[in-house]
This record gives sequence, structure tokens and C-alpha cells, in this order.
Amino acid sequence: MLMVQKVLIFDIDGTILDMEKNIPTGVEEAFKQARANGHITVIATGRAPFLAKAIVDQLQIDSYISYNGQIVQFEGKTIHKGIIDKEELKKLSEFAALKDQPLVYMDTNEMVSNVPDHQDVIESISTLKVGFPRKAEDFYLNNDIHQSLVFCNEEIQKEYEEAFPNLSFIRWHRVSCDVLPKGMSKAIGIEILLDYLGKDRKDAIAFGDGLNDVEMLKFVGTGVAMGNAVEELKKHATIVTDHVAENGLVNAMKKLELI
Repeated sequence: MLMVQKVLIFDIDGTILDMEKNIPTGVEEAFKQARANGHITVIATGRAPFLAKAIVDQLQIDSYISYNGQIVQFEGKTIHKGIIDKEELKKLSEFAALKDQPLVYMDTNEMVSNVPDHQDVIESISTLKVGFPRKAEDFYLNNDIHQSLVFCNEEIQKEYEEAFPNLSFIRWHRVSCDVLPKGMSKAIGIEILLDYLGKDRKDAIAFGDGLNDVEMLKFVGTGVAMGNAVEELKKHATIVTDHVAENGLVNAMKKLELI
């Protein structure tokens, strides 16, 4: 009999999906077994809900934290939905235009670029193996934007951070950052979910590989970094498992006696 029900929180890219964006053999069965053992399985991703749908459907997961905490859903019910202030987005758009750098705006249903066919957008979005955004300059004015993307290098990112103290810029690609309200992170989304469930953070186990997973690994009771994780994340992990392509996720779940 299961003594303590755990809330298991999984990043997608580089954690569930390998570098080719495939789900490794054994992962789907591991999720089924974890749930059969009484645990709750949750996705925590920087992706939009519509960019994670195929994965959560295949793994039969109906609870997720998307947009790095901006949207939190449990068993099909949305319990939190954050938006970026339109005035901040207007200033951000003007600032980016002066630097000739594109933005992508993301609402609940789609992502839209303010410029067509920019090389940085193509380079970064293509790594997700999803469709490219359509163009619409004023999209953010007429829709609630949960997350934006700005396309710049690390040096220019510092200029954005100085110019926009009310926003957070979380790098996920060589030429792109997620843009969120200041302080928002996967950890905040997890906190919202745990409060809703009446659970303590010590009963949460998070699995990740990227810089946008640092806060959540620091927040939960047990943090698992993939073998392919960035070094900064490994510093904050309770355990470091094998590479995603070497059954790292399943091996960690076995080591923690979740399956």
C-alpha cells in the first residue's frame, strides 16, 4: 500500500522528450505505473498548452503547468491563468522594434509573430518541431497574452532586463527568451497547484533539464536533474539521473521507488 502520495512534476523537452523530440521507450508505461501506485502526474513546461497537447494526450495526463506557471490546470480544471500587462507589452514591442528584434506573443490558443520569417524565430521554434507562428503586429492589443518570446543573444538580454524591471526573461534557446511577469516561474505554478491540492512541497518531486527548471527544483522536496541538464540545474538537484536518451527518466523514477 502506498504510504505517501507524491505529486510528480515533469518538464517536457529534454526530460520527457529526447533530443529528437521522441518519447523514449518505457516512459509511457512508467507514467501509467506511477499513477497506478497512487501518485499524481503533472507536466510543467514553458510550452503553451496547445504545443504540449499531443504529449499530454499520449501520456494520459490531464494536469499541467504551462507557460512557466502562467496557466495551471488540474484534472481539466483551470485554477490559475496569468496575463502580461498590455502596457508592458506595448513598451516591450517598441523597444524590440528599435533593436530590429522580433517578438512572439502567445495566448491560450496560438502563437503570433510581429514580423514575418525572421531567421532567429525560425532557428529557435524549429527545435520544438511545431508549426511556425503567423504574423500579426497588433495581436497583443486584442488578446490576453500569457507569455511572449523575445529573440536576442545573452548580451542583449541584459539590456531588456534593465529596461523592464517588471518582466522576467528566461533563456531557453541560444537566440530566444521566454518573457513573463516578474517573479513568475514553474515554482510559482507548482505552489499554486500544491495549495489547491492541500499538499506540502516536500511531497512534490520535480524532473527537469533546463534553466527554467532551476526554481522548481529548488522549491520541491526532491529535485531530479537529467544527465543532459545544464550544469546550473545540476547544482540544485537532489539527484542527477542518466541522460534522457539513456532511460534517465525511468531510471530516476525507479530509484525513487515511484514505480
